[in-house]
Amino acid sequence: MHIRRPRGARLAGLAAGVALLGTTVGATAGTAGATHVASPKVTARRAVPAGAEPAAKLFTTSLKGICPNPLIVQTNWLPEADHAALYELIGAGGTMKQYSYEGPLGSTGIKLQILSGGPGDAFLPTQATLYAGNPVVRVTPQLVMDTVEKTLQFSKKFPTVAVVNLQNHDPQMLMYDPTRWKHLGTIADLAAAAKAGAHLYVSGLTYPYVQYLIEHGVPAGAFIGGYSGDLEKFVTGGGMVLNQGYSDAEPYLLAHDTPAWGGKPVKYVYISQYGLNDYPTAIQVRRDKLASLSRCLTKLVPMLQQSIVDYFAHPQTVNEVLAKFNPKYSASYWTTPVAESVYSDKVQLAQKIVANSSSGSVGAFNMARLAETDRQLFPIMAKESPGTYVPGIPASQLATNKFIDPSIHLP
Repeated sequence: MHIRRPRGARLAGLAAGVALLGTTVGATAGTAGATHVASPKVTARRAVPAGAEPAAKLFTTSLKGICPNPLIVQTNWLPEADHAALYELIGAGGTMKQYSYEGPLGSTGIKLQILSGGPGDAFLPTQATLYAGNPVVRVTPQLVMDTVEKTLQFSKKFPTVAVVNLQNHDPQMLMYDPTRWKHLGTIADLAAAAKAGAHLYVSGLTYPYVQYLIEHGVPAGAFIGGYSGDLEKFVTGGGMVLNQGYSDAEPYLLAHDTPAWGGKPVKYVYISQYGLNDYPTAIQVRRDKLASLSRCLTKLVPMLQQSIVDYFAHPQTVNEVLAKFNPKYSASYWTTPVAESVYSDKVQLAQKIVANSSSGSVGAFNMARLAETDRQLFPIMAKESPGTYVPGIPASQLATNKFIDPSIHLP
């Protein structure tokens, strides 16, 4: 089970739900690049002429008789700006129900249903819902959104293939107090901080990125498990606590929801800067359904690529949908005010979490990068997930660019 973004007191009782899984919890890598200061000043906005149009005018290719109707997508966490490209396909005209947002997929002739993860699927591994169905909403999706790391982890038990990704890098990071630590950009820096008494507050010691850091020299005793969005340890730790988080969430929460932090600056290092770089929001199908869904995916994947471009050109409509949906139709502890989504949008663009791939198109996979990530994860999966994954499985069986339209890209 991949918990996308736990947040503070909003996650009361989450640990009990996660305990139902009986499976390793995984976390993912983040964006490549240097250490960043939070709250970036971003004034430029991506622009395409049609971006402000309703979904019915943006997505017009007929999917009737080609794709399942309704087409159901299971996400890996509660609704947030990181998922917004999916909601862009419906726009403001959808119907809100508990853990479900459903409406016409543009004017394609079919409906799209987007299911929330976390409590919305009983904290199941997302890939499992393709095989066993969603036990909360009681439907079976044809698509799921999750990390490619999870595709590897469940490549034997729940085999899937990723066909497009909504984010080119992961916002997963380690956050620190820059008045205490000046340089944490390498694993050697991190190990030195740990030896000097720093502790790393993370959700779980079995998370693959945690095991990766331990294997590369960070002392295991420096890690503290149990992080579920609570920032008290970070705030009261005198600079000696480094905190797991997401660059487009925790810095905002420190600045706006955590008066005790006092508005001080914060810095963070992406996990990818330490060498582990996963795809966090990949749209996946069952491997044994790839052929039968091929006609649908040929038309749908370019729409998903375009929805990324359109959302970041004009995000206001979907950001308002997310704000209205949460927490009324989500979990009581989960809110996504428009201002927080705006912050997320700015971070995702400024720090290239959402960006064109190495091939120039949005949504495509860099297969060489993916192969290297898988190679790094194999020994960790052998220890943490024996029996659920296929040892040595090639990247070409985990993801494909077959359905990507190379002409679709961010400005």
